[in-house]
Amino acid sequence: MSPGTQTLTTAKAAASQLESALPRLRLLVVTDTAILGPGGSERFLRNLLAGLDPTRFAVDVVQLAAPPDGAGNATLALWPGLRLEYLPIGAAYGLRALRVYAQLCARVLRGQYHLIQSQHEKADLLCALLPRGPAGALRISNRRDTGFQKSSRLRAAFRRLNPRFDWVIAPSQAVLDQLGIDEGLGAARLRCLPNGVDMLRFSPATPGERARVRAELGLAPDAYAFACVARLEPVKRHGDLLAAFARLTDPAARLLLVGGGSQLEPLKAEAGRLGISARVSFLGERSDIERLLQASDAFVLCSETEGSSNAVLEAMACGLPVVASAVGGNPEAVDHGRSGLLVAAHAPEQLAAAMQELLDDRKRSAAFGRAGRIRVATEFSIAAMVAKYDALYRECVGERRR
Repeated sequence: MSPGTQTLTTAKAAASQLESALPRLRLLVVTDTAILGPGGSERFLRNLLAGLDPTRFAVDVVQLAAPPDGAGNATLALWPGLRLEYLPIGAAYGLRALRVYAQLCARVLRGQYHLIQSQHEKADLLCALLPRGPAGALRISNRRDTGFQKSSRLRAAFRRLNPRFDWVIAPSQAVLDQLGIDEGLGAARLRCLPNGVDMLRFSPATPGERARVRAELGLAPDAYAFACVARLEPVKRHGDLLAAFARLTDPAARLLLVGGGSQLEPLKAEAGRLGISARVSFLGERSDIERLLQASDAFVLCSETEGSSNAVLEAMACGLPVVASAVGGNPEAVDHGRSGLLVAAHAPEQLAAAMQELLDDRKRSAAFGRAGRIRVATEFSIAAMVAKYDALYRECVGERRR
């Protein structure tokens, strides 16, 4: 054996011994919202934490919000190795926030955690200021969007706090690029870890099941249903979607809007003004998203900003062609001209043209859907996502121990 080969073999053996010697990692996750809620970032956390090996990880989740309706007790064990707590704080600078911060500091100083991961602005602010404790806890900020809602003062605060994070991660490169511009984040400690989709839950339905759900929704056999799963909030630009849908020439086209939010009544009124109320269904918040997607023919999302849309990936996993605005992480998910079509944001005429393309060429639409499912299976599965997070966590702790 050559000296170089012997050195490499020794290094691999040492790394293997280090890995096997690592204890069960203790992870603290702090997030602004309740992870049992209906949003995409909440779904991401559920998928990630459910995928981590409970023999390798012990996880505490502190939610800086009240339990959602029907969530049960304030402290709840969802699966082995995970504890879920609700500690609502209100404003990040209020008295309750200070109490929660002191409680978290005490835990860290007792050496309870190897890793602390925060999600959303309030959690990031607390996480950045937490001590490392005797376990040398590493701080990870998980950014779920481009920070479009941050004020200039908050961006300035994060420019000062960002160096306290060991890693800043995001589900798309677009988010990291924008944070580099807005908050001066350097590339050395940035990592893109894409979201993952449950390929068993989100999959094409059998013809019989698809027909049953379409009947429940009142969809005629010849109807071409566009689905949109998104909060009814201004950033999602549902008004543009209604304007685009009104331009379609096929009277068999239908639009399914899934989600709740502040814009429900204004959007219903706008649908009435456009004369399309009979062809638009407002389905509200639903727990059976996969069934609604399986009953649809295409998916459309025209947000003015996105981090990485779980809804787009889930639609692709169900075999639907996608029309999406070319913002944020959408171009990293949708292969334009192969698994769907990308259009400019704030452009109802472009959106309508793309939707009409799918209506006019059903064979091409079906090919888009098949290609999209293959793309999600190879690049955006839950297994791939969990493996990347597991590797990052082990890398972080391994670096610290070495």
